[in-house]
Amino acid sequence: MSEGSPSKIVRCCHCRGMMRVSSRALSVFCPHCQKRATLEDLRVAGTHPGRFLATCGDILVERTSILNLEIVAKNVVIQGRVCGAVSAQESVLVGPTGRVIGDVRAPKIVVQDGGVIQGQCEVLSQKPATAPQATDSAPVEPAPQPAAAPVPSPASAPEAPQPTPVTRRKPPAQIRPIQWE
Repeated sequence: MSEGSPSKIVRCCHCRGMMRVSSRALSVFCPHCQKRATLEDLRVAGTHPGRFLATCGDILVERTSILNLEIVAKNVVIQGRVCGAVSAQESVLVGPTGRVIGDVRAPKIVVQDGGVIQGQCEVLSQKPATAPQATDSAPVEPAPQPAAAPVPSPASAPEAPQPTPVTRRKPPAQIRPIQWE
């Protein structure tokens, strides 16, 4: 990259390693896992060949889509049908016509009225987004994780808390449909 070209920091959709890329790039090879990482937002209206769909951007599954594959992206909005695991770095939104048959993993999972998830939902912890200092030639390493808290002994452990019921609510304002021209 030249000195004058604008760049951005993205997280690989395969290994979650961070890297600095040109803001004009559509895809790059990750220096951590050596896999090709697509950087653009995707909209699926119909079907997609293959068993895996991944991007460092957002994925919008249109209402008319029927997919039988695994999805990995930054944000995922599902208005159609997906049969397979769905993972997102930020959020998964299942719209009123959306249906997921498979496991869903993300820091935020929103299911609107009428949306269906048949599978396990895992809400991941959201790490604070910081812009690490990166050089053009070296990959950006994630920050070290804090040590885990000590586990209390079974004799002094309190009773297991009862799970709270899942309630449906309006999606956060930051989740919005992708505008395509």
